[in-house]
Amino acid sequence: IDSAFFTAGQKAGLSGSMIMELAGLFSWDVDFALDIREGDSFKVIYETINLDGQRIGTGNILAAEFTNQGRAYTAVRFVHQDGRTSYYDANGNSLKKAFLRAPIDFARISSHFSLNRKHPVLHRFRAHKGTDYAASTGTPIKSTGDGKVLFAGVKGGYGNVVILQHGQGITTLYGHMQRFAKGIRSGSRIDQGQIIGYVGSTGLASGPHCHYEFRVHGVHKNPVTVPLPKAEPVPRQERAAFRRQADQLLARLGRS
Repeated sequence: IDSAFFTAGQKAGLSGSMIMELAGLFSWDVDFALDIREGDSFKVIYETINLDGQRIGTGNILAAEFTNQGRAYTAVRFVHQDGRTSYYDANGNSLKKAFLRAPIDFARISSHFSLNRKHPVLHRFRAHKGTDYAASTGTPIKSTGDGKVLFAGVKGGYGNVVILQHGQGITTLYGHMQRFAKGIRSGSRIDQGQIIGYVGSTGLASGPHCHYEFRVHGVHKNPVTVPLPKAEPVPRQERAAFRRQADQLLARLGRS
C-alpha cells in the first residue's frame, strides 16, 4: 500500500466488492480510516468462478493476511458442521468482535475524542466525548454492534441521532444524521453492520459527519482505543478440522 487501501486493492486486481469484503474481515482490529500507513500490505486467497476457461466472477475469500504498522493479522474461512461460516485467526479465535471499530467505511476522522476541544460552531472549549467521522452527505452509517434502538429522533446539538443499547451496559450514539434508515425506531432490533442512517450535518455541525460515542455504564470511552469484547472461538470439537484447514491455507499464504 503506497496511498489508499482501496487503490492498492484495485492495482492488485481485486474487484470493489472483494476489497470491501477484505476490509470487513479485519475491521474489528484495523480502523481503515485512521490506521492505514504507507508500507502496509495484504495477501489474499480467494475462489474464482470460471466458465469454459474464462473467469466470470469471484467467490469466497478463503484466507487473508493484512499487515498494518508492522503487525500481521490473519483470517481463515471455516465451515462448521452445522453449515455456518465464520472467519478465525491462525489460533482459532474469532475475528468478529462484539463491536466494529468504526461506523463508516473508509471515512476520515475529523475530530478525536478529547476532554478539552474548541467547538467549531460554539467557539468555546468543551469536552468532545466521541469521534467525528467526516464523509459525504448521504454516506451510510452502520451499527457497530447488535442491539436495540433506545432513541431515534432529534436531540439538541446532536441533531438527528440514534442511540443503541447493547449488552454489558454498553450504549452507542450516532449523531448529525441527514436521515434515518427505514425501520429505525425506538425498540427496533439492530444487527451489527446494519445501516441505521445516513451522514448529514443536522444539529450543531460545521459540515457533514457522523459523531460517534461509546459509553460503558454511562461513562464515555474513546471509541478508537476502547478494548472490544470478542466472539466465541472455534468450538472444541471442531478444532482439529480447523487446524488442518488453517495450516494448509496459511502455508499457501506464506509462499505467496
